[in-house]
Amino acid sequence: MQSFSPAGRAAALMISSAQRVAPLRMGRKFENNKLKMAKTALANAKKASYIGKKVVIAVKAGGDDPSINRQLAAVMKEANSLDVTKDVVDRNIKRAMQADTADFKELVYEGYGHGGVGFIVNCLSDNNNRANTDVATAIKKENCKPAASGSVQFNFQRKGRLCLTTELDEEALLEMAIEAGCEGDVELLEPDPEGQYADDEKVKCVVLTEPTELGLVQGALSEGGFESNGRLVNIPMTTVEVSEEDMELNFKVFDRLDELDDVDLVEHNMAV
Repeated sequence: MQSFSPAGRAAALMISSAQRVAPLRMGRKFENNKLKMAKTALANAKKASYIGKKVVIAVKAGGDDPSINRQLAAVMKEANSLDVTKDVVDRNIKRAMQADTADFKELVYEGYGHGGVGFIVNCLSDNNNRANTDVATAIKKENCKPAASGSVQFNFQRKGRLCLTTELDEEALLEMAIEAGCEGDVELLEPDPEGQYADDEKVKCVVLTEPTELGLVQGALSEGGFESNGRLVNIPMTTVEVSEEDMELNFKVFDRLDELDDVDLVEHNMAV
């Protein structure tokens, strides 16, 4: 056994203490960074999966030539705005041209979370049974309840959502919308990564449109030099306030659903 003088013991205790404390600080920072990297990786994987499915749908509907297939051209443009690589697009074009590649279908599930929160699970799946089972299992395991079709959705409004990575002011937006011939409401919002409007930290502003005018507004923005990616979404008409505990439990089920391959987007009416 090694022995120390009183001074030596004091020095050894200081070293021992430093060895215990320093790795703890480093560990927390490492874990936080790892969690952030994991969330970023998941978000990128979800975007690539979403674009891949849309490519397959577009190619099966109109062929693999974007100069003729306007739907495919639009998906390729969306892929670019989402920073999804060309390799993902090309790979899924080839996949779609294979005879044994199944079609993707849109599936919608509804549920009730903790504290009376309603949520909508949007899927693009080539296997209905798998999607049904996976979504139902995730909801059940997080002690939430499935809801009948339409029972949650009637609390939401269907809107077109455009996410921009550049700043835009409301006056310029309204001017472009009017010149494009829009008759419905057009709204400019701040991005909200934890809420309904934007799930990418690069997004600088969000435009909400009437569903039928999504393409019109997107075209007007593009002509004005503002590239955007757009989709139809469900926006809650009112939000539900919940306790901190219920909020954490709800985010847990949302995250669990979002990790499923078939799930494209989870929407909710929880106030955050």
